[in-house]
Amino acid sequence: MTNFFCHIRKCLNTYRLSIVLLFCVVVLALTFAASAQVGKTTIYFYSSETSINNFKSLKMEFDRYLSKLGPYELQPFSEREAFEQYVKDKKQCILLLSSWHYSKINKEYALTATLAGTRNGQKYQKRVLVTKDESVKTGRVASASSIEHTSSYLRAMLKGKAIIDEMQVLTVPKDIDALMSVGFGMSKLALTSGNALDELKKINPTLHQKMKILAEGAESLSLIVAVPKSFRKEAAKIVAIFQNMAADPDGKEKLMMLGLDGWQPLDPSEKLKLEAQ
Repeated sequence: MTNFFCHIRKCLNTYRLSIVLLFCVVVLALTFAASAQVGKTTIYFYSSETSINNFKSLKMEFDRYLSKLGPYELQPFSEREAFEQYVKDKKQCILLLSSWHYSKINKEYALTATLAGTRNGQKYQKRVLVTKDESVKTGRVASASSIEHTSSYLRAMLKGKAIIDEMQVLTVPKDIDALMSVGFGMSKLALTSGNALDELKKINPTLHQKMKILAEGAESLSLIVAVPKSFRKEAAKIVAIFQNMAADPDGKEKLMMLGLDGWQPLDPSEKLKLEAQ
């Protein structure tokens, strides 16, 4: 009988030990999972100036590329409002957004710009007002920018002419869509980028031949890499990864998905100009 009770005690002790060990394993697993989550840096992306049809593919390709280099992931957005609401209180992150968009929110979101994307090796691009009919001076204007942004560009480009008050803005998702809307007769004019006009030449050369440039705007920077000021020091590694993407064949492929061929650092005067707009 004594042996029987001893056996029972051993079994209970073994059971208790197993429970304790299991508890420790669960706690450690949760701790590592939490640490991994805290250590992950998300790159949030939104730009009306970049023509992207498949956000799922963009995320998968960037995540695959970035995961080899550290605890990074991409989160693209198709809507400006959703992007702004989601990133407003985020501190451990990187933002990819247009230079115009950056100039609008950098103060409120406490951001600092670090890099600008390049197309054909150039950081700057121009906005253009185009139409198929040069006799058209007013009418519906297709634009991927907000009504406020579009109106301010048109006033600068057309020197404040009264005809701007007669123009109606048709908001479209992307710069290339603005051009296509002119092709389909949905608008008379398109406010778009010179890069989108170059893209149209590749995808629809017939429509491109019909397009006439009525006015050009001042040069502006392309896509911007921005970081929260409080995260600037910790973000140095991922910013360096972005800057070196063009030197890596795999990275260069990912840049092409954004319509870019590289990144270049911004000098202090460019940052001041961006933040003064």
